[in-house]
Amino acid sequence: MSIEVIYSVIATDKMEESVAFYQRHFGFETVADVGFYKQLRAADGAELAFMEPDHPSQPPLFQPRWNGQGLILSIQVDAVEPLYEKIKLADVPIAFDLKKEAWGQLHFGIVDPNGIPVDVVQHV
Repeated sequence: MSIEVIYSVIATDKMEESVAFYQRHFGFETVADVGFYKQLRAADGAELAFMEPDHPSQPPLFQPRWNGQGLILSIQVDAVEPLYEKIKLADVPIAFDLKKEAWGQLHFGIVDPNGIPVDVVQHV
């Protein structure tokens, strides 16, 4: 057995806003759309999906909506500074400004439409 891909599925009432956010700011494209579920893929193959909560086609385990705590999405990029400037110009609120860490990261933080913290990272 080998794992082909792993990605997060976020159950949210803000599916359209979420899809638009990741498409606009990170270049994701929709690769699956069945109405209640939309799956996105970046050019490098990274994936992320959104699903309506409480959808009757899903088992109860997968029905609860995102509750607002305990998840951080980390998006690693090859050049964080130009993306930081682009996101600032798009009036996306910056949770923390560009910061260089002693362990070799240059990163900044934003929050997506669901309130999920997004750590945008470049390893330096």
